[in-house]
Amino acid sequence: FEYLPVIAALNVLPGNFRFKALFPFLYVDRRGAPENKQGYFSTLEKSAMIRALAQWSKHTEDRVIISEVNWPVKHTTIWSPIGCPYETPNWRRIQPGESDEDYASYMLRFLAITLCSGHVEQVFWWRLSAHGYGLVDDRNQFTPRPAFYALANFLKLLGNATFQKKWLTDTSIYLMEFSTTNQRILMGWTTQPTPQPLTPSVTPIQIYNAYGETVTDSSLTSSPKYFIVS
Repeated sequence: FEYLPVIAALNVLPGNFRFKALFPFLYVDRRGAPENKQGYFSTLEKSAMIRALAQWSKHTEDRVIISEVNWPVKHTTIWSPIGCPYETPNWRRIQPGESDEDYASYMLRFLAITLCSGHVEQVFWWRLSAHGYGLVDDRNQFTPRPAFYALANFLKLLGNATFQKKWLTDTSIYLMEFSTTNQRILMGWTTQPTPQPLTPSVTPIQIYNAYGETVTDSSLTSSPKYFIVS
């Protein structure tokens, strides 16, 4: 998210040169949640800023494609994208990166925020197979991580859905409403460290956790849940 160099680069392109889209690598806080801010910008504000650049520049069409994003996985040492090709003594004491569960949660939340912002057309999770940041661990017999199953469930439930609205809630609570031809689905989570109650106005018919398992607890946690409401 180096928008000043992007502006400078777009300004020096040949007059007839035009990109099909503006395609950034979009990271916010690679050591934390996608709702965290870097200066004034969280994931949502960054998406809006990049879209504004695409609309402003005569050298790119009015489209934004996030061509790379991921989170570093804890305990992957030199393969972590926030690491180096060597280990420091401090890293052996304090492992950088996120747990598998947080990695899955952050991915789902990032996808929902960017794709529902109205500013981003596509998001590419980079990449499928990598020990330090992939959906599949290529140093462990290509074992799928929890994020792999979370993404599969996200696509199963919402792949053909239409985003309708973000519910008006406390700033720490996210309720995103989607619709399909025969269902209304809420995707919800909280940035609070403790579970938060689902709004009383919602009476779900069925509840799924991030991995597609049926659950009965309707409270919102950092791991998104899906509420079938009609």
